[in-house]
Amino acid sequence: MVKHDTINPTSLKGALESLAGSNIIPIAGGTDLLVKLHGQYDKPWPSLLVLERVKPLHKIQVKKNTVAIGPLLTFSDIEQSTELKKYAFQLAEAASVAGSTQIRNRATIGGNVANGSPSGDLLPPLYVLGAKLRLASVNGSRTVPVEDFFEGPGRTIKNKKELITAIEFDKSYKAGFFNRLATRKALAISKVSVAANISLKKNRIENIKIALGAVAPTVIRAYETEEYLKGKMLNDDVLDKAIGIITSEAKPIDDLRSLAEYRKEMVGVLFKRGIEKYMQVN
Repeated sequence: MVKHDTINPTSLKGALESLAGSNIIPIAGGTDLLVKLHGQYDKPWPSLLVLERVKPLHKIQVKKNTVAIGPLLTFSDIEQSTELKKYAFQLAEAASVAGSTQIRNRATIGGNVANGSPSGDLLPPLYVLGAKLRLASVNGSRTVPVEDFFEGPGRTIKNKKELITAIEFDKSYKAGFFNRLATRKALAISKVSVAANISLKKNRIENIKIALGAVAPTVIRAYETEEYLKGKMLNDDVLDKAIGIITSEAKPIDDLRSLAEYRKEMVGVLFKRGIEKYMQVN
């Protein structure tokens, strides 16, 4: 039987000092990481840095204009948070539809980000919220925009000695939506996801951010669609034109879960549903 060593710090300082060692990997909920490691069950595992007891990584901090959340918040924490339902509606909505109840009770936002999957459900909401990630190691800390964090499927700019210690974004007051398409309502990876953050002024779009998941090597912003919609009133003609633009911006591939052309079409469908739902309540 292979022995799996664990390190169980109770402070952030202790966690960073431990991570400075060799062949150590941090673990939060483990819903992604343990699946990956299971494939090498008969080989030596790295030592697992269990972060569960590091209390600062579990916090939600609501400030005057921003919200900072710890990477160990579970999907269920996010789904049930009154503050996040108010200030990051898209994020709470995405957390509520991911996985199963059991997965949502274990999976963390930090793990979802660090895993680097373009189909990660919490990533498009973080893009449209303009989130910034705080990364820390024993050598210091840095802050990076979430859009600059990902390099490709499963690849990020975070080095092995760094932890994500917080995720920060501006308050948004329910100003948008998150929609996704999966094979089933639960227990399925997203085939396509769309998130948006919208601000209106005199019934015109003052500003809009749109992010698409699972249609490119990383989550992407729909910049052309955003530029087209700024300053416009949302009528049927404008929405139809926007759907054509956003469909062209998606760059999916064929894989076992779905065909590229179907994914492109569904980007437009999910975007339209989200806009229509948003307009009904605003």
